[in-house]
This record gives sequence, C-alpha cells and structure tokens, in this order.
Amino acid sequence: MAPAALELALGDLEPALRRFALRATRDPELSKDLTQETLLTVVQAHADFQGRSSLRTWALGILSHKVIDHFRARHLTLDLEGDDEQLLETASPDDVERTVSARQELGRVERALGQLPGRERLALLLTDVEGLDREAVCHALDVSPTHLRVILHRGRNRLRRLV
Repeated sequence: MAPAALELALGDLEPALRRFALRATRDPELSKDLTQETLLTVVQAHADFQGRSSLRTWALGILSHKVIDHFRARHLTLDLEGDDEQLLETASPDDVERTVSARQELGRVERALGQLPGRERLALLLTDVEGLDREAVCHALDVSPTHLRVILHRGRNRLRRLV
C-alpha cells in the first residue's frame, strides 16, 4: 500500500480503534495511548500485511493484543464500568425521549459487559460490536475456533441474564 493511501486509511480507521479501546479499557487517556501504539505498529509492519483480512480487522487484532498485554502486564482486569456519555452519539437531537431511552439501554448493556470476564468481554466486543470474522477473533485472542464458540456462548448467556 502506498504511503499516502496508508495514511488516509489510518485516518479513517483511528476513530473505530479509539472507540474499541475506550470500550475495552474505559480510560480515555489509555485508549488514546493504545490507539497510537496500534497505529504505529500498523505503519511499521504494513509490509507484513498480507491482505488475508481487511486492514481494519488486522488493526483491531493488533489493538486487542495491546489491550490484553496492558492488563496482563499490570495484573488488572478489564473494566467497562463508567460514564456512558463518552461512548454514545446522539442519533436524533430532536427526539430527546428516544435518545434518553437508548442511552439508558446502552448503559445497562455496558454495565453488564463490565461484569463479564475479560476474555468473554473482548470476544463479544470483537465479534458482536466490531463485526470481525471469527477467524480474526481467534487469532486476536489466541484461541481455537471451538474455544471461541464456547467463550461466545458463555459470554452471551451471562450477558442475557445480566441485562
């Protein structure tokens, strides 16, 4: 990929990476740092990108590894609890009631996600929120397809009970 095309693609990709990092860490500063580290890695390793997935999928996989590594290095758990305002975009400013209702519902889901074990949370975020294919999620989480199915099944069941 030409440098100009890569720069343009990364500019388009950065908001999605930052949203994912914020959902995974619930720390705005940390999400910025992890996003920048991911973009730097993509730039440095773009020659290794083989195109077997989209650039977005590849970058989200890199970011998910960085999130896991961050928490593993600090012996912390992933935390999705916190202020929903940073994650929500108002769909229709004229329809206040619908916007408030959507925020309340999203807040319930976000709090429920926050109660899931870290690997289940990341698997659900990568597959159900970010829409990555299962092969990419398996690679990002370093699990087999069978193990991913188990993780997703458990995570979705727990989420259903919590919500």
